[in-house]
Amino acid sequence: MTAYRLKRKQLAINSIIILIGMSSCIGYKLGNNKPTNLQRINSVSVPIFKNETLEPRLQTLVTNATVKALQQAGTYRISKPELSDATLFATIKNISRKQLRSTRENVLKTKEIEIIIDVIFSVEENRTGKILDKGTIKGNSTSYLDSNFQLTKRQAIQLAANDLAKKISARISEGF
Repeated sequence: MTAYRLKRKQLAINSIIILIGMSSCIGYKLGNNKPTNLQRINSVSVPIFKNETLEPRLQTLVTNATVKALQQAGTYRISKPELSDATLFATIKNISRKQLRSTRENVLKTKEIEIIIDVIFSVEENRTGKILDKGTIKGNSTSYLDSNFQLTKRQAIQLAANDLAKKISARISEGF
């Protein structure tokens, strides 16, 4: 009789532990968590971004990084405009450089630089033309300047474009 009570007691304790452990999963959803305004969208078209800056070839760099980030997120399929549910339009408004650190000998000589890219975007539904989401996003990167300034600057711009692309992807894939 004692062994039976001990087994029942152990079963009750195990059940309570399992219930407590399972309650931490309440509200968890398997699969992607699209924002409510983008629930019906399965495929997105990404035309080349408009570039309102004086930086050459920036629009290609940012567009390619955004397509890659959306593909890595896996929430939407990237397709042609006529086959997609929505289109992501974006305009690069500004690219700025800011000196973060200078050399000890000359305060005008930059040692570390920050690149910031500002973009305005909108997601439009292709059938109705309704704007499903829009906003502004900034991507940034910091880099120590090497003796080859052009190469270092281009790498910093690429890193800022990648940061911007991840933020755009997170915004339209997950809502933040």
